[in-house]
Amino acid sequence: MKFIKGTTQVAAALGLSVLLSGVSYASPAGSITVTNPGPLGSFSINTAAFDGTSGVIEKLTFDLSGTHCTDGGSCILGEPLVFGGSGGGTFAYDPEANGTSSLFGAVGSTVFGFDFTGFDPLNVFTFSWDPDVASNGGYGAIVAELAGTVVTASVRFSATEVLTYSGTMGIVGHDVAANLVPVPEPETYAMLLAGLGLIGFAGYRRKQAAAV
Repeated sequence: MKFIKGTTQVAAALGLSVLLSGVSYASPAGSITVTNPGPLGSFSINTAAFDGTSGVIEKLTFDLSGTHCTDGGSCILGEPLVFGGSGGGTFAYDPEANGTSSLFGAVGSTVFGFDFTGFDPLNVFTFSWDPDVASNGGYGAIVAELAGTVVTASVRFSATEVLTYSGTMGIVGHDVAANLVPVPEPETYAMLLAGLGLIGFAGYRRKQAAAV
């Protein structure tokens, strides 16, 4: 299904919903599911609870550099989608009335997103945006072309703990979905390498002892 554009931009409407642990939802925990339920030009993005936690989302970034356009008559085949502009965003559900958002990302760039305050579990944030390609500012993208989008979320759990979650959208049936998982901190990799080194050293010592 192509996005139909008139003389003015027809942006894709997106809904973001963070659900509390234990609330019933179709997607697996920690996932973002994108669907195109209609009407034309309408997207729905459902953000499930991050591994059942209750962190506050501070930033959500969409990196389109891994996407590929497929309509060779309207784009350069294989070129990535770009951010074509936004119709703005608002919290559709914010019981504490403390949610704010700030859009970042220039028109024509492959990266865009929002900085947030007060984006707590169960809050719902909606926004609209226009997916284009660099060679055609009026490109009508299809949902499947969002596959390859890297979605990254910065989630604060305390004054000193902010974790990064990331996932890449892939095609699931007629939709696209991304499962966000925690990104290990650099010190985690260092500890892993140190542990592997110790295991290797211990194995070497055993072989040396057996050869004596």
